[in-house]
Amino acid sequence: MRRQWILPCGMVAAMVVLTPTAIRIRSTPWTIGWSATLLGSVAVLMLLVLVKHLTPPADRPEPHDAPEA
Repeated sequence: MRRQWILPCGMVAAMVVLTPTAIRIRSTPWTIGWSATLLGSVAVLMLLVLVKHLTPPADRPEPHDAPEA
């Protein structure tokens, strides 16, 4: 399960490292596109983490299936 996070996190990390170079190019449309891609990928990673956090584990029974105490 953890291996699926390597590629997106690596891409974001590479973009963060290369952002100063992208900003120094001074091509406004290119820099805006770079920044939009970086922010979008960070937003997608945050949404994936939120969904993983809010989704119950598959092995946990539903509340209505649990035996009563």
